[in-house]
Amino acid sequence: MKLTKVIINNFRSFGEIQIIELNNQTVLIGNNSSGKTTVLQALSKLFSDKQNDRIIKKSDFHLPKGSRPGENTRNLFIETIFEFDELDGTAYSPAIPSFFEHFTVSQGDAKPFLRIRLESSWEDDGTVEGSIDTQIYYISSAEDIIKDEDKHRAPRKDLDKIRVLYVPASRTPEKELGNASGSMLSRLVNSINWTEDEIKQITNKIDELNNTFLSESGALTQINQEIQKSWKLYHEDNRFSQAELTINSSEMAGALRQIALKFSPTTTEGAFTVSDLGDGLRSIFYFSLVDSILDIELKIIKDREENPDNPRFKLIPPILTILAIEEPENHIAPHHIGKLVKRFKQLSNNDNSQVVLTSHSPAIVKRIEPEDLRYLRIENNDRVLQTIVSGIQLPQAIDESYKYIKGAIQAYPELYFAKLVVLGEGDSEELLLPKFFDLLGREIDSSQISVVPLGGRHVNYFWKLLNALRIPHVTLLDFDNDRYGGGWGRIKYISQHLYELNTEFQEWFNTQGLDFNEIGARECESMEDKRLINWFNKLEEFNVYFSSPLDIDFLMLQHYKEHYLDMLSSKEGPVVSYADSGGNSKKVKLTDLDCIDKLQLEGLEKRIEEAKIATLKDKSGPGDSFTSEEKELLIWYQYFFLGRGKPTTHMQFLSSISDDELTRNLPPVFEKIVNRAEELLGDIEHGKE
Repeated sequence: MKLTKVIINNFRSFGEIQIIELNNQTVLIGNNSSGKTTVLQALSKLFSDKQNDRIIKKSDFHLPKGSRPGENTRNLFIETIFEFDELDGTAYSPAIPSFFEHFTVSQGDAKPFLRIRLESSWEDDGTVEGSIDTQIYYISSAEDIIKDEDKHRAPRKDLDKIRVLYVPASRTPEKELGNASGSMLSRLVNSINWTEDEIKQITNKIDELNNTFLSESGALTQINQEIQKSWKLYHEDNRFSQAELTINSSEMAGALRQIALKFSPTTTEGAFTVSDLGDGLRSIFYFSLVDSILDIELKIIKDREENPDNPRFKLIPPILTILAIEEPENHIAPHHIGKLVKRFKQLSNNDNSQVVLTSHSPAIVKRIEPEDLRYLRIENNDRVLQTIVSGIQLPQAIDESYKYIKGAIQAYPELYFAKLVVLGEGDSEELLLPKFFDLLGREIDSSQISVVPLGGRHVNYFWKLLNALRIPHVTLLDFDNDRYGGGWGRIKYISQHLYELNTEFQEWFNTQGLDFNEIGARECESMEDKRLINWFNKLEEFNVYFSSPLDIDFLMLQHYKEHYLDMLSSKEGPVVSYADSGGNSKKVKLTDLDCIDKLQLEGLEKRIEEAKIATLKDKSGPGDSFTSEEKELLIWYQYFFLGRGKPTTHMQFLSSISDDELTRNLPPVFEKIVNRAEELLGDIEHGKE
């Protein structure tokens, strides 16, 4: 028996109906206040073992945009659907007989399933909280529109067979170790079936301990006598006339309340309690405690099957426990996270447990199968302000699915938590773009912008993911003019994918009567060509920008050449080889080149040709689209970015230049991207859960 679907309507940040598909392990991800915790609390409203968690309050009702808090009646529902894999096997499962009479069957050959639905209504009756009526039903129909005759009240004793164990983000395991009502430990300890011999033996030991402490010669006896003497001066009634110290209760229940957990060895002489541990260890121990409870309950079930007349525990464990765990990464070192995720996966595959996590940690997301991820975001437009839930849609073809997963979903999990994603080609963009965003007044972290390097992956896979999740994004690509696949080939490639993913671009393309083959057939040409400029402008309307004419590294050299050269010592820099008038081989630094020496200029032409071949690589164009200044710059490109590390060179550059100098020579494309990002971010506002 496993929970496979949750349907939420008008509960807290959830407005219109949202359907959340659940697997054995499901991870809810998204920005702060997007509704992740709300999903866990929705499950608690039906199946928490704590009564206070099940109470529906006025604040639980979603307030539609434009409504006032006190007007109109309001309604909400939370529906859960359970399926039974046990129906496929021959092994006995208590889940089937427990819920058999409430099974629902849809059309076709689908297996029976169970629908449990909480409905609640609020009405203003003049009191602060108003009048709230809540009912939980079995639903005997598979239809979306439910008739009254299809609703059958679900008794609490039935619902207790399903338990949501909510593990909050702030974990205090000491509360679950005490004997407070409802704690994990108390439920187990208080359900033990003690034998008469065990009770007698424990009681005798407690009496023996008390007698030892309160012996006639002991100091505690003197204190006891003085307390009794003073009490008689103040109290003359026969009732409660005896006041005596005891070290422990003579009753067994009192002794059990003294149970505590100790950790040793420690850095001190004494043992540690749970509260003495650091936040990280307390959090890990909380998960360990939950794990042990589930294991014990499995043993209790087995024991009741083997000893139905005399079980060791009176407790009847739930048939299914749903672990609703909030932000398991809190306070935990990264190397422990992988172990946690692995253990949660194992627990979720047990017959008696299922796991629903919320997380903000890329370290967790990258360890989760994409099919188990659910992305939550707040939709905010003129009509609604509400939580929207999306799954990860994988392509059908096996090879495409593999590329999609490796190339997008698990490549850079931080993008799931961003308000805006800026896609760039690689390490240089990841280093440079945040600096220019900060420089132009849009600080990356405070704006919740993620710069995501493609790293050679296909950009269309990221576009598919971001479009499906409705995360705004801007893309900066290398134009690679005169390189193989670059220039007009790059425009063709981008246009084809935009055509598949964007209906507006598709309509424009068809209206213009364009042909993809015609685009790809164009030769490389000057960056000032009007047709090229028109294409750049059109693609920018769809948030696609280019580092032109080559890539971002060449672009930086064009705008900040002198500053890059200033980083070099007198012994560094590219050299030009040439033959002097006597035919002797000579070398001269490029910066010392004599521009009126024809022999040195001939050497320069050969050096430019070498740099062009190294930069443009195989199967490339002749480089005729580059100006003479750009061709000479290819030598510096080869020296800085093919002979040295790109990130290292850029880091050294950024540390040696002032913000004023950066701004003075700012590449226009960076300013365009930042302005576009501000426009996209201006449409996004995140509400509270």
